[in-house]
Amino acid sequence: MKIWILDCDVDHYENLFWKKDVDYIQSFNGTEKKNDWKPVRVQRMYRNRKFSNTPGLSPHLPVFDKKAVSILDDLLKGNAEILPLECKEGDFYLINVTNVIDCIDYEKSVYKTFNDGIRIMRFIKYVFNEGNINGVDLFKIKDEPLKRPFVSDKFRKRVVEEELQGFIFELAWDSEQEQ
Repeated sequence: MKIWILDCDVDHYENLFWKKDVDYIQSFNGTEKKNDWKPVRVQRMYRNRKFSNTPGLSPHLPVFDKKAVSILDDLLKGNAEILPLECKEGDFYLINVTNVIDCIDYEKSVYKTFNDGIRIMRFIKYVFNEGNINGVDLFKIKDEPLKRPFVSDKFRKRVVEEELQGFIFELAWDSEQEQ
């Protein structure tokens, strides 16, 4: 089993920005937003780049275009909310990952803690409890709800097979390397 960190290519494709305060952006920590959601207006950051299927906005808030949502819909359902954004240049959706899981094997993972020795500052090496993520295609971990989400190999393969543009996947964990 492979688990990937989901990212987007902000260096070669168009990015979006919004004029919201940091507290609002940090409220996307796995909690649901759909009941109070009003589409947020976003704008192009650059005018000389083409859009990918996943333009950059904020590292922990993936944005997909209509095509990506359609192709990945079954993998998003139950794991994230698909929230429409208001953009003059196209149909884009904020992917609010609400599937936050306690799935880290702390004995095998490598991480740094804050001075209190309890709270995790950052992970150096992720090791997952496979039973907690088996069949899960999109999630965040409870220790990092404001970081990039994780995806399954199934999710990554779908993106690659469908030739969706702008997606970047960093291998976070390979169960076969742990054995």
